[in-house]
Amino acid sequence: LTMAATASTPLMEGTFGPEYGGKVPADAGYSVLPSFIFQSFVIFPIWVVLILPLMLIYKLIMTLLALCHAAKKPKPIDPFEGIDTQPAQSIQPVGERKYDFVLMGATGFTGQLAAEYIASEYGFAYKWAIAGRSTTKLAAVKRKIMEINQDTKSVDIIEANSANSTHMNDLSKCTKLVMTTVGPYAKYGSKLAAACARNGTHYCDITGEITWVRTVVENIDRTARTTGARIVFCCGHDSVPWDMAVHAASKAFEERKDRLVDIRFFDDIRALGSGGTIATLFNSFSVPLKPSKLGYDPMLMREKGDKSAYKIRTKLPTLCCGYNKEVRAYVGPFVMAPTNANVVRRSNALLQYSQKLKYYEVEKFPGCMTAWLSTLNFLWFKSSIEFPPFRLIHQCFLPVPGQGPPAEERKLGYMRVTGVGRSERGAKVIVRFGLTIDPGYEDTARILVESALCNISDEITKEGKSGVLTPACAFGSRLVSRLQEHGRGAHFSVTHV
Repeated sequence: LTMAATASTPLMEGTFGPEYGGKVPADAGYSVLPSFIFQSFVIFPIWVVLILPLMLIYKLIMTLLALCHAAKKPKPIDPFEGIDTQPAQSIQPVGERKYDFVLMGATGFTGQLAAEYIASEYGFAYKWAIAGRSTTKLAAVKRKIMEINQDTKSVDIIEANSANSTHMNDLSKCTKLVMTTVGPYAKYGSKLAAACARNGTHYCDITGEITWVRTVVENIDRTARTTGARIVFCCGHDSVPWDMAVHAASKAFEERKDRLVDIRFFDDIRALGSGGTIATLFNSFSVPLKPSKLGYDPMLMREKGDKSAYKIRTKLPTLCCGYNKEVRAYVGPFVMAPTNANVVRRSNALLQYSQKLKYYEVEKFPGCMTAWLSTLNFLWFKSSIEFPPFRLIHQCFLPVPGQGPPAEERKLGYMRVTGVGRSERGAKVIVRFGLTIDPGYEDTARILVESALCNISDEITKEGKSGVLTPACAFGSRLVSRLQEHGRGAHFSVTHV
């Protein structure tokens, strides 16, 4: 949807629709005051006086031990070490396979939400199955989705362990597509991704682990292009909204014979983390992966295997917050901005938006106290990464894998992303992407499912795209249309100003 507006239209005064009227941040107004006082005047001084000195001493000791060779740094791992990444010798045509798709990880928190969404929205209109390690837990998921829609009694259960290459190979052979919620992906996702690439099976995931995605591109992009597989990563809250918004801004300028050169995002989000997501974050920072052998960022790899000349320059605040006159609000770092920027980096490399695209992203807050608390949360998380004893304390207050925000809290969630694009000629567009429920899990499950169904649609199949792709590269605007038409809908608009 493309609209026009007068040049005087204030940036943040555009409407997302009446359905967003009652959506407010969790820490709006004076409700944040008790937490602000406690963290600012109790926790922060303790951190300065006790944790920070201990952390510095710990870092000094570890540095000295490393110099004396008494302590070894964690050995970087290769997620694809020992995994066959070459095309299979015999590939069954996708149209002749038993299932349209298989949901891997259906017993996990997000996996269950995905299964419930499929049952409520599609029933058994597609032939599908659920897969995971425990048939007992899978049977419980099936009973639950049958309560939603009796047609799902025909859904099969497949026992499959993501650590078992044979299981993953057999799974990928029986279906057109696998959608997976099993993370951390660097630990549990490589065998499945490789099996799909080898057997020409389409694939969608919800990873936010960009370091792992780089190894996926490097190891299986060429194989997937050979077999015709579409391996599409980050098909959830991370990073569909931003990837699609940049794609839409570029298209809007192209229609006017112009080119996108700069995009600035301001995110207004209410969402909570699950135990699985938190475990993934800690795993990503504590287990280093081997650097690429390409000599350049794999996200820039083109179809021919060489380096793309289309790059981006990012500006992502870290431990700072402040008042932004452009949006008339306090802004600060958004934890998933680096992931979003790297997804856009690959989209730009393949779709060629601009050779010097500038990318900026921050989270918008309702007040200075909330912005400061967000900065403190970044500080606590960074300290947990750098100082293991503090991590143990921090984890006592965090959910464990399998736990996530309750349904009542998810209903209060929302997402309003505003992107401001500028062109070579100085023109400007505003792209808005909105969701009316928890984007991190409830709607991530929906986005994953719709991405998967888009991936096996006739329109996408006819285009013949293959390889390790971003949502924008694989689906274009078709995914946005599906999100608007199915489930709870979505707000998406492009306004020239």
